[in-house]
Amino acid sequence: MLLKKIMANPILMIGILFLIIFIYQIKNKGIFKDRIENLQANSCRSALIMLDKRIPKTWTTSCNENNMSVKIASDLRRESYKDDTNYKASMYRELANSLVFISKNSANDSLERVPWVVVLFESDKMGISARTQGSHLARFATLNNSQMIAEHLKASVEVKEAFK
Repeated sequence: MLLKKIMANPILMIGILFLIIFIYQIKNKGIFKDRIENLQANSCRSALIMLDKRIPKTWTTSCNENNMSVKIASDLRRESYKDDTNYKASMYRELANSLVFISKNSANDSLERVPWVVVLFESDKMGISARTQGSHLARFATLNNSQMIAEHLKASVEVKEAFK
């Protein structure tokens, strides 16, 4: 009976075939891929929920599988410092403050389960890439003394500099 109705309306059958082809093309192109990835639960996304609400507009966050990546565009200019050592010191100070900010404004239990956190801190003349484990980064939220923060930074954060 259904076959008779389809055969009676061949235009309807062609329309249904075109609709099916269109839906499969959307799936193959990956148009809904971002939406599907956002719906999959993992530790990185749950840590970013709270952080994304509080970060400045110059920051961008993303998850690569379960690893967190934060890119920070700094407004520090080399021309406003007398020499390179003061400039580098202020860059590292801002990086440390950013790491503490991330740890205090993320869900701590989710951040502990993130395997790696990569922070790219970029300015006009220099870029700093810092990599640490999520469990080490979560500990910054409990540290109050600047000396303890500095010691924990030295022990747990891997840093790489890149000059432009």
